[in-house]
Amino acid sequence: MPVLPKPQFEHTVIKQDTIAKLKSLQRSNDGCNVHGSAETVICDFLDAVGYEEIAREFRKVHEMYPVVVPRYSRPSWRS
Repeated sequence: MPVLPKPQFEHTVIKQDTIAKLKSLQRSNDGCNVHGSAETVICDFLDAVGYEEIAREFRKVHEMYPVVVPRYSRPSWRS
């Protein structure tokens, strides 16, 4: 049975909800967990709009490399 595309209105609502969640995370004081939460929001978005395979593969990357080191966590110069 072919998968029918979701109506454009539903995609718009999902998109706006995803943007609102990401903006909320930008204001969060949760530290390192913000990046993980953003990954979840993006994967949920991909699932909702029909890109489950992409979300599944992205989650595998996260499982392989779960720790995100902030770009400026260490000085770029040698001590």
